[in-house]
Amino acid sequence: MKKVTAVLTGLILSLKFIIAGDGGNTLKFIYCSDVHYGLEREFRGSETTADSVNRAMLASFRMLEEALLPEDGGVLSGEIFGKPDFVVCTGDIANRMEDGVQTASESWEQFCRDWSRYCTIGQEQAHSEGSSCGTVPLYLVPGNHDISNAIGYPSPLDPETDDASAEGIYRLMTGDTGTQPFDYTTDKTHFSFVIDSIRFVFMGMWPDMDMRSWFDNETAEDNGMPAIIFTHDPPEAEAKHFTNPNGNHSINIKDRFQNLLCDTCSVRNVDRRPYGNWRDLEHFFRSHPCIKAYFHGDQNYNEFYTWHGPDNSISLPVFRVDSPMKGFWSSSDETLLSFIVVTIDTVDMTLTARECLWNTDKAPGLTWGENVSISL
Repeated sequence: MKKVTAVLTGLILSLKFIIAGDGGNTLKFIYCSDVHYGLEREFRGSETTADSVNRAMLASFRMLEEALLPEDGGVLSGEIFGKPDFVVCTGDIANRMEDGVQTASESWEQFCRDWSRYCTIGQEQAHSEGSSCGTVPLYLVPGNHDISNAIGYPSPLDPETDDASAEGIYRLMTGDTGTQPFDYTTDKTHFSFVIDSIRFVFMGMWPDMDMRSWFDNETAEDNGMPAIIFTHDPPEAEAKHFTNPNGNHSINIKDRFQNLLCDTCSVRNVDRRPYGNWRDLEHFFRSHPCIKAYFHGDQNYNEFYTWHGPDNSISLPVFRVDSPMKGFWSSSDETLLSFIVVTIDTVDMTLTARECLWNTDKAPGLTWGENVSISL
């Protein structure tokens, strides 16, 4: 398992995925994605590594605990946010190992070191070991970079494979202790937990056929309980992320499919739109009206939108989040760096998502951007 066992020692906990809220009527969490350890960017006046940028973002999480939410009519409008119930990061912990980028093992080690200063996995160790180990549960799914590092990529990587971040996420989130070697074909990160009659569902890279089947089993006795989905890819996942439909279905430079999802791509060229795969997802959401919201990274900018599907048969609220290292806009304009702050009223089942800009003056500070409220 390379360095994974040693790296996880300070972070792994006994998992507890059916947990209670704090006894109040609200839930609060922070959502981010695509932290891309191994990259550098211009940040606050100098070329800065991802670990430093991530530590600055984590510092803004702490600032948020004492910050007033805006007077916008949303859940907890005008009140102090306080400590979040949990933090979610939907993958691309490591960057792909191309063009001299450090290994996934190095990136995973840095991530665990930095994030364990604020976060833990589950509640029990946080209470028993105190704030020095962090007190906010952290939940993860892998991104396309994490998985490509583990299974290979159409273009050469150096080293050819390193599964540290993909395996680390899997073992932390599933509680698998690693008695067998990590195998992405079977070791897929998926889990869920229930807080205050809301199911929070983590579906790996994207809700492909395997994830959809697991969801059906996981929620079979929920009786319509509202569910919130977290995954890496947007509903309209790129063709290249699906399994190669050509030849022997391999990862190769000619076809350029990455085989990250178990579903075979509905088109034979990565430059085309895989409407067939998107329709499968649309049908799944139409068949599961309990799914009320979908959170994703990958395309790296803040956007609150509604996904209707290729056949325009659904209206699913979707929340896309920025990246601290590869933001579509914020990579060239650091004043646009943001993450999403979510508050939920668990009595009237209202969710408010707010864009939180954390570097508008190229210095520590919080500014509020867009917001939206939905009914669960």
